[in-house]
Amino acid sequence: MKKPIAGIFSLALMGGFLLAESIDPPQNHINWMKSVAKANGMIKKGEDVENNAKGIAETMTKVGRFYKKRGLEVGVKTSEDGVNAANAIAKAAAAGDKEGISAGMKALGGSCKGCHDVHREKISDTENKIKW
Repeated sequence: MKKPIAGIFSLALMGGFLLAESIDPPQNHINWMKSVAKANGMIKKGEDVENNAKGIAETMTKVGRFYKKRGLEVGVKTSEDGVNAANAIAKAAAAGDKEGISAGMKALGGSCKGCHDVHREKISDTENKIKW
């Protein structure tokens, strides 16, 4: 009786290790992250804030779908938070509300960090992997 239970436990443990693997991100994911970083940098410089924020919202929608297909709840939730923050930035920019832009940027940074803390494995200064 002990052998089947030990075997099941071993398989479950191995499955856990397989789920915790890291993968190379697909090119579209790399492009999305670069796009968000570029737009974020432009917003910080005050350049075309409304349109850059709208672009981030559009990109984060794609990122959310990427994580949803893979069943990664943190990625889905933080992507949705990123969309909401980017939309708030765009709305604030349209109204000329600098405090609203600042609050939106803080929320956007939090959404990025929330996902990166869970799903990004930094390999080097130029390479990251996605943690499952």
